[in-house]
Amino acid sequence: MKKTLFEIIKEETLELLLSDIYPLLSHALMKTKEFIFTHPEYEPSRVELRKWDEYKKRRKKGEPVAYITGEKEFYSLPFKVSCDTLIPRPETELLVDEILHRKPQHLLDIGTGTGNIAISVKYHLISCFVTVTDISENILEIARDNAWSILGTHDIQFIKSDFFSNLKGEKYDIIVSNPPYIVRERLAELQTEVRDWEPLGALDGGVDGLDAYRAILKVGWKYLVERGAVILEVDPEILKGIFELLKGTRYRIESIKKDLAGADRMVVIKYE
Repeated sequence: MKKTLFEIIKEETLELLLSDIYPLLSHALMKTKEFIFTHPEYEPSRVELRKWDEYKKRRKKGEPVAYITGEKEFYSLPFKVSCDTLIPRPETELLVDEILHRKPQHLLDIGTGTGNIAISVKYHLISCFVTVTDISENILEIARDNAWSILGTHDIQFIKSDFFSNLKGEKYDIIVSNPPYIVRERLAELQTEVRDWEPLGALDGGVDGLDAYRAILKVGWKYLVERGAVILEVDPEILKGIFELLKGTRYRIESIKKDLAGADRMVVIKYE
């Protein structure tokens, strides 16, 4: 017996969130979410229902929606994701807002992942020369694909590098990063869909959550122009540790900004 979209959605809301159902249905039907909203009477075909059944089973086992669909929206742009990359999160849009406000000429994005920060900046600030790094060539390939599909060009410099190791002394107005910042002993407390599915290397910040911040701040000043800034996503739990890292250095915190939940989520650091 065929079912309408209205019946399918009503039935599945007992086990799945609507925020999961709509993108999964959209992916199974290869139709927009707007179509699903406006055509509740639509009866999916057998092929579409088989895909829907597969996707909902995967979701009920804990697999993130973004890994099932292979896509996640960030800054109103569609980014391809894979199990090699951290899923872009709305909180990280704070960093893009800050960068666009500052209108840099040269931007360095360390540990770019899907390229969501760098590509979003380039999309809105086409004159900015953008360089991105990542330690994984597989991840850089995903970022390149996103640059091509969103920007229609590879007009971003992609460098395989462990932090600054393969950079050649260039100077940047802004160095940005959303590095791993989860305190290692806290990893087990993460939501199952994060802990069991997203790449550990993009989550594990070391014993105190500060490993990546040490690496960035230790030599980052060498790659900044005069009055340049380092913009970092943070977790409130490690913010005190960042203050400690800056003691006795020529870095100073210019500002700390909160996410929509009211948590300290971004720190802007200047070097004097």
